Amino acid sequence: MSLSRISIITGLVGIALVVSSALLGMVAFIPGAILSVVCIVTGILSRKDGGRVSPAITFGFLSFFIIFMIGGLSIVQVDAGEKGVVVNSPAGNIGEVIDEGWHFDPRYAFASVDHIRFNTQTVEYIGYDDQVDTVGGVTVLTKDSLNVEMDIAVTFHIPAEMVKKLRFEYGADWKITILHQEVRSVPRLICVNYTALEIISDKRSDVESAITSNLSAQIMDRCGGCIVVDKVIIRELRIPQAMSDAVEKKLIAQQQLEKAQIDLERIQVEAEASKAAVDKVRESFDSDDAYLRYILYETLKGMDGVQVVLSDGGTATVKVV
Repeated sequence: MSLSRISIITGLVGIALVVSSALLGMVAFIPGAILSVVCIVTGILSRKDGGRVSPAITFGFLSFFIIFMIGGLSIVQVDAGEKGVVVNSPAGNIGEVIDEGWHFDPRYAFASVDHIRFNTQTVEYIGYDDQVDTVGGVTVLTKDSLNVEMDIAVTFHIPAEMVKKLRFEYGADWKITILHQEVRSVPRLICVNYTALEIISDKRSDVESAITSNLSAQIMDRCGGCIVVDKVIIRELRIPQAMSDAVEKKLIAQQQLEKAQIDLERIQVEAEASKAAVDKVRESFDSDDAYLRYILYETLKGMDGVQVVLSDGGTATVKVV
C-alpha cells in the first residue's frame, strides 16, 4: 500500500474521530488530532515521492479545521458563584454539573449548558405592577380592609448540591415557578392579621419577621430545600392618601397631647414647690409667736406717728402720737 493511500486513510479516520468526539469526548478527540497531524506529515512525504500534491494534505487540513471548530465550542466558562448544568447533549451527559472556572470537553461542543447562580443574591419586588408572577410591588389587604402597596427585597441562596435538582424539577423559569409566586402570596397571608397603621408603624418589624419565617418555611416545603430564604426586608409601604392624611393628623394630635402632658407635669411640679414654700413659712409663723410679734413691731416702728415702747418685762406698748 502506497504512502499516499495510507495518509488518505489516516486523514479520513482522523476526521471521523474528531467529529465523533462531540459524542465520545476526549477519547476520540485526542487520537483524531494525532491522526490529523500524521495525515499532513505523510501527505507531505508522499508529495516528495510523487512530486505532486497529495489529497492527504487536504484531508489533514480539513481535519485541523474541524478540530479548531469543535475545540472552540468545547470550552465552557462558569463564573464564580455559578454552576453549569448540561440540559441537552447528544453525548448523553445530560445532568452533568460543571463547577466554576474554565473547562474543555468536546462533549460540550453541541451541548446546551445553563448557568445558574447559587450564591447569596437578592430579588427586589418594587413598583406598581399588577401583572402576575413579575417582580413588581406586592399589594396586600390589611385587617381593616385597606390596600397597601409593599416593596420587598428577598435575599436567598441555593445550596450548591441542589442546583441540578432545581433546574430539572422546576425548569429554567424556577424563579417564576417558585420564588415569585410565594413572595406574592405569603405577605398577603401575613398582613391580613395587622391593620394598616400597625404595618407602617410599630408592627413593621414584626411583619418583616413573620414574612421571613413563613416564606422560608413555605419555599422549603415546596421545593425540598432547593432555595433557602435568608432575609425579607420591607423597602417601602404605600398606603391610600386618605389613610396617610389620617395618620399624619393622628401623629400631630399625639404630639400635641404629649406636649400638653409635659406642660401639665411642669405646672404640677411648680405648684407643689410653691405649696411647699408657703407651708414652710406658715409653719414658722405658727411655731414662733415672739418672732411674729417682732416682725409686727418692726413694721410699726417704721410708720409715722407710731411709737413702740418696751417695758421692763419685755413687753411692748404701741402709742399713737
